[in-house]
Amino acid sequence: MEETAEKNGVTGNGRRRRRSASKSGSRAGNRAQAPRPAEQAVKEEPVEEKRADIQAGAVDEVVIRVQQEAAAPVSDREADAPEEAPAPQESLFAENREEKPLSELDMLRAGLFSEDLDQQAVEQMFSWVREDPSCLAEALDGEELSGTALLEAVRHGRHVAALLLWLFEPLQPLHGLDGRWARILVQAALWHDLGFAAGGRRRHHKRSMDIIERNTHLSLSFGLEEQDRPLVALLARYHRRAWPSARQRRFAALADADKEALSRASALLRVADALDYTHKSAVEEVRVHVRRRSVDMTCFGSCSCRKECRRALKKGDLFEKLFSRRLDVTQGKEGERDDR
Repeated sequence: MEETAEKNGVTGNGRRRRRSASKSGSRAGNRAQAPRPAEQAVKEEPVEEKRADIQAGAVDEVVIRVQQEAAAPVSDREADAPEEAPAPQESLFAENREEKPLSELDMLRAGLFSEDLDQQAVEQMFSWVREDPSCLAEALDGEELSGTALLEAVRHGRHVAALLLWLFEPLQPLHGLDGRWARILVQAALWHDLGFAAGGRRRHHKRSMDIIERNTHLSLSFGLEEQDRPLVALLARYHRRAWPSARQRRFAALADADKEALSRASALLRVADALDYTHKSAVEEVRVHVRRRSVDMTCFGSCSCRKECRRALKKGDLFEKLFSRRLDVTQGKEGERDDR
């Protein structure tokens, strides 16, 4: 029985032998997994020393890379340079706005903001009178030239010029005037009431024409040349009273193209001058709608501008004649100004 049990491996001793064999095998495996002394030393190396070595190696690598880039040709460095990240969308739009060229009318508007226009015209008028005391003797009738009156006249003229620019662009399909005539109009608007400051209301449109023609101290602005001075003077003369006519010597001497352009420019100047009838800058903005048989102008301001609207209708007779359209000028209602 014992021999049979030993052969079959079912005796108690046999079981103990197998368990002891498995234990001895596990101990041998543990001995095989145990770290060697050198490996254990590496694992027990302080973390701080590892970090120091890594940082030192990174610095050496950066120094070597910088030396290589410095020694490389410029073309290679540009080719290897990383692409710049695109700018934020808002800054791109801002750059586009800055790079967009200003139109000629925008530049004229910007030029009208210069305070030098007022003071310069006043000083040039006094320079002329000092040089030739008789130039305005008849108009002044023994009185002195008033700097305050001159300043008021030029400031009114500057506002009329600004109103002209509100009218010029939307009415361009009717008048057909180019940028040169826009500059002539702005200059004439600026000076059209100098005769009023130097002698009062009576015949002041003709006196303004004489002053602009004779006073060479008045320097033309907005890129105009001396050859444009007669047109500026004639426009100032036609801002009120008689229409341009071939019976008038200066107008008759013009070329046919200038006659037609001057007549159309006069129609615009008369309406713009009427829109500052009280000299209070009551009209701040004008919106124009060109229709088949009429032109609608809606005026906006911080106060009532009904007097200006009525005056524009009265002085719009030349406008209606030349452009074959009825002129309607009204004051805009409160709240409509913000509607686009």
